[in-house]
Amino acid sequence: MTVSSLLSVVLAVVVNVATGGDLPEPVAAYGWLAWPTVAVLTFTGVGLALWQHRLGQTSQPSASPVPPPTDDPVPPSELPVAPGLVGREAELAAVAELVGGGAQVVVVSAAGGTGKSALALSYAHGVREHFPDGQLYVALGGASATPVQPQEALIRMLRAVGLDAEERRGTLDELSSRFRSAVADRRLLVLLDDAFDAAQVRPLIPAGAGCLTLVTSRRLIADLPGAAVLTLDALPPGQALELLTATIGADRVAADPSGARRLVEICAGLPLAVRIVGSRLRARPRWTPSALADRLADEDRRLDELRLGDRAIRSTFEFTYDELSDVDRLVFRRAGAHPGVLFGVESAARRCGLDRRVVQDALDRLVDAFLIEAPTPSTYRLHDLLRLFAAEMLERKETPGDRVACLIRQLDWLRDLAASGGNIAHERDNILAVLRTAVAEGLADQAWALVEAVHPLLTAADDHTYRLQLWRSTERATADDRRRVRALRWVSHSYGLAGEVERELATAREAVAVAERLGDPEELAQTTRRLGEALRAHGHPQEAEGQLLQALRLFQRSHAVEEEIEVRSALGVLYNTLRRPERSIPMLERAAALLSAPETALHGYVLLGLAAGHKLAGHPTEASALTRQAFGIADRLDDEFLRGYCLHERGWLAVEDDRHRDAEKDFLTMLEIFLRIRHGAGVGAAHQALGSVAAAQGRRNEAVHAFEAATEEYERLGNRTLADEARSSLSELDLPRRS
Repeated sequence: MTVSSLLSVVLAVVVNVATGGDLPEPVAAYGWLAWPTVAVLTFTGVGLALWQHRLGQTSQPSASPVPPPTDDPVPPSELPVAPGLVGREAELAAVAELVGGGAQVVVVSAAGGTGKSALALSYAHGVREHFPDGQLYVALGGASATPVQPQEALIRMLRAVGLDAEERRGTLDELSSRFRSAVADRRLLVLLDDAFDAAQVRPLIPAGAGCLTLVTSRRLIADLPGAAVLTLDALPPGQALELLTATIGADRVAADPSGARRLVEICAGLPLAVRIVGSRLRARPRWTPSALADRLADEDRRLDELRLGDRAIRSTFEFTYDELSDVDRLVFRRAGAHPGVLFGVESAARRCGLDRRVVQDALDRLVDAFLIEAPTPSTYRLHDLLRLFAAEMLERKETPGDRVACLIRQLDWLRDLAASGGNIAHERDNILAVLRTAVAEGLADQAWALVEAVHPLLTAADDHTYRLQLWRSTERATADDRRRVRALRWVSHSYGLAGEVERELATAREAVAVAERLGDPEELAQTTRRLGEALRAHGHPQEAEGQLLQALRLFQRSHAVEEEIEVRSALGVLYNTLRRPERSIPMLERAAALLSAPETALHGYVLLGLAAGHKLAGHPTEASALTRQAFGIADRLDDEFLRGYCLHERGWLAVEDDRHRDAEKDFLTMLEIFLRIRHGAGVGAAHQALGSVAAAQGRRNEAVHAFEAATEEYERLGNRTLADEARSSLSELDLPRRS
C-alpha cells in the first residue's frame, strides 16, 4: 500500500510538468523527460495493482465468503429442561385458560415440594413458539437465605436481550424502565421462578402486549397489578399414584398395589416426596413399595427418610419456617402440632397462650406462606408431613414444661366448653385426639375431667360409637379402680348398643371383678346389672336372670329408684324373650308405677316392654294402646332409638293381624333408622322381621335374602344365638342358602 501511494504522488507531479507546470530551477533542464516518465509510471502502477489483486485472492479462504456484519442479537432461550409433569393436567389447563383470557402475568403459588416450578416450566415449553423474541428464565432464590435482588436480576435480563454495558447501569427504577422499553415491541416470555415477594417481582415484569410473565412462589403473591393467581394443592391419591408409577414403573406398582397406595398416602400427595420415594425404589430394585412404606411408618423418622441427595422434605419446610417472624413461628409449631386434623382459631389460641386476634393474624400469614391450609374461613389444618415438621419444631424449640402447658391449656378449654353445655360438635374428633395425646403424656387427671364433662352431652341415638372411643381412651390409662370400673361399664354399654355382644360381655365381667375388688355396693349393683344385660344379649337367660335379680335387690336396698326401674325393664325384656308374660307383666307394671316426671326414654321402653308382654298374653288391644303411648314419647323426645323399637313392636302387632304390608312398611323404616344410627342388633332384628313377612306372603327369594342378611349381621356382631335363629328361619324355607 505504501509503494502505491508513493507512485501516485510522483505520477501527479510528472503529469503536472508534462501539461505545462514549472520545475524548480536546478532541475528545469530535464522537463523534456516528463511524458516518457508518465508512461513508465502508468505501466508500473497497473502492474502493481494486478499483483496486489492476485495476492488478495490467494490470501482469502476458498470456502464461503465472510457474511456481512449484523446488529440483530440471537433471541435468548433460557428455559431449563422441564421435569415430567404427571397429575397436573387440570392445573396446566387452568394456566392456559388464564392466559387465553388475557392474563399477561400468571402467578403460581404453592407450598414447597408441590411442583409449581414443574408446572410453570411445562407450560412455558409448550408455548415457546408463540414467543419468537425469546424466553427468559430467572431463578429468584426466594426460598434461600439471600434472595436475588431486583437490580441484579434486571442487569442479567438486560444483558440477555442485547443491551450493552452502559445501558445496564443505573438505579432500580432506571433499569426497570429500560427493560420495559427494550422489550416493549417484542414477543417475550419471562419465567420468574421461586419469587420471594411482590416487591422482588414487580420491577421485572415487562409491559408489552406481546409479553407473558410466569411467576412461581412459596408465598401467596396476590398484589401484582393485573396478575392472575393459581394456587396448587397436594396431589389427590390417584394422581400421586400415577406419579409414583411413572417413576418406578407400572410393573412394580401392579405387583404391590397396597404398598404403593400406602406410600403415596404417607407422602401426603406432595410431588417432591413421591419423587423421592420413587427414586429410592428405583435405586433399590429388590425393594417393594410395602418395604419402604414400613420404614416410613415410623413418624419419628419419616422426615429423615424422605431425603435423596440434595432433595429433602425437611429442608423444603425449613426454608419457609426460617423466614417467619417469632410470633408466626410460635403459632406454627404450637397450633401446627395440634393433635386433631381440623382446628379453629380459639383452640389454636389456647394452645399458643396468645390473644385470639394475634393468633388469627398469624394463621392468615401462615396460610399465605402455605404452611397451613384453610379449607373453610373458620378452620385450619396441616397435611401429615407439615404436621410432623411442626411437632418436630415444637420438640426442638420448646421446653418440656412449655409443651405440657400447651396441651393442658387445650384440655382445660375443651373441658370448660363441654361443662358449660357449649357446642362440641366441631370438636368431637379433636377431643378424642387430645385425650390420646394427654394419656400418652401421663395427664390422666386432666383427661378424666374432660371425659366426665363430655359424657353427659352424648344423648343422640348414634352416640354409642363415640362414647365407646371416649371411655376406652381413659380406661386403659387410669390406675384408679373407681374411675376404671365406671369406664368399663360405659365401654360395655356402648358395645351392647352397637350389638357387639362378645366384647360387651367380656368387658362387663371385667367391670364386675373390679367392683368386687373395690367392695363398693353402688358400683357392684351397677356392674351386676350391666353383666345381666350383657348375658341376656349373649343368649344366657338363666345367668342373666340371676345377675339382674341380684342387681334389683342391691338397688332396692340403697333406694335407687331410677336404677330399680332400669333393672325391672331389663328383666321384663328377658321374660318376654323367654315367652313368660306372667313374669314380665308384673315386673314391668311395678316399673311403670315407679316412673315419675320428667318424661324420658325410659318411660317409653317400660311401655314397650309391657306392650310385648300383653301381646304374648293374648291382649292385642292393650298391646296396641301401650305401643301408641310409647310412640308418642319417642316423637316428643325425637328419640330415634326408641322410635326404631316402637316400629318393631307395631310391625309385629300388624303381623298378628295379617296386615303384612303395614308390617313390612314399619320394618323397612326400622331398618333405615338402625342403619343410620349404626345399631347392629336393631339392623339384624329388622332383617329377621322382613324375612318373616316375606315368607308369610310366599315371597321366598326376598325371604332368603332377608334371613341371610340377618345371619350375616349377627355373625358380624358375634351373636351366635341370634345368628342360629336366623339360620333356622332360613332352613324352614326348605331352600339352600345362596353363596
